[in-house]
Amino acid sequence: MTISAPSDAISKRTEVLHGEQNVIGVELQFFSNADQKIDTCMNYTRPALAITIESVRNAFIDAKKRGVKLRYLTEIAKDNISYCKDLISIVDEMRHLDGIKGNLMISESEYLAPAALLEKGKIASQVIYSNQKEVVEQHQYMFDTLWNKAISAQQRITEIEQGVEPIKTKVLENKEQIFNHMKSVIENSSERSVCSTIGAMQLIHNNFFEEYKKIIDKHRRDRQGKGIRWITSIIDKDSIDLVKIFLNAGIQVRHVRNLTPMSFAVDNKHFYATVEKMDYNEVIVSMKDTGEGTDPEIFPRLFTKFSTGSATGTGLGLFISKSIVEAHGGKIWAQNNPDGIGATFYFSLPLSK
Repeated sequence: MTISAPSDAISKRTEVLHGEQNVIGVELQFFSNADQKIDTCMNYTRPALAITIESVRNAFIDAKKRGVKLRYLTEIAKDNISYCKDLISIVDEMRHLDGIKGNLMISESEYLAPAALLEKGKIASQVIYSNQKEVVEQHQYMFDTLWNKAISAQQRITEIEQGVEPIKTKVLENKEQIFNHMKSVIENSSERSVCSTIGAMQLIHNNFFEEYKKIIDKHRRDRQGKGIRWITSIIDKDSIDLVKIFLNAGIQVRHVRNLTPMSFAVDNKHFYATVEKMDYNEVIVSMKDTGEGTDPEIFPRLFTKFSTGSATGTGLGLFISKSIVEAHGGKIWAQNNPDGIGATFYFSLPLSK
């Protein structure tokens, strides 16, 4: 059978080729034409084909030997992990991204998109090919955007093999999405610590109180977790009545005069907080106090170990906070308030969507 693989680099075109043999043929020609790089983005079923179809595997190896830089992006899962490990030994770099549905390959001058099939072991029956500069550049931008959101393949493999839940920072803005997520998380929690306004406490009472009582029941019956602890500011009679309902349900509640501007909750797996500001691809949260502020002499070493201006403090709190924030790819800093009363502490975390 004659394979209609495009080879005329002078003719600028975008076309669709049909048939499994033509798909393989155009892909092999694509590898052969590449001189500098090949970026590949494939759904979770495709790594198996890249390894088990000998001609495709050899095309990857040959391109690598010719000095072509190979980057491969896919969704690594339990059922394709062995193939992904084989690919790691071939390509220059491999990354993981949840939920990849489409397939595409880009070299310095060509674009290839096999049909997105989710059937394991089945070759795509059609492929889109283009060597038009605008098409190549547009899809290169799309690939780079996905690549920058992905994590290393080795990190994902470690998470799967060790049963580690991946660390994520997300912003939920849609009300229904927020409520559904909160309900799911609360139902699966064995403990919960909350710092919030009375308004947030009222919201929980109106929407999730039955789920909170189940956490208390698990704590009492099975001694799971620490139950529920809540910090709030009791401001009037209505808030007293609400707090009594929580206390009667077995929730531990304590009052503070000055709450932080940020409401937050911590359970055995998650941390949630209201967000003050989103700046490009990061969340910025601030916490303001009304104390004496920070001695300017301490500021340069404020987040170092054993740095404190208090007679009773250990000087480890901010050091540990900095370590936690930076471990999640964020930053932490502080400044004294302009009015001379207290200081404001900030931390930022990168977003993953």
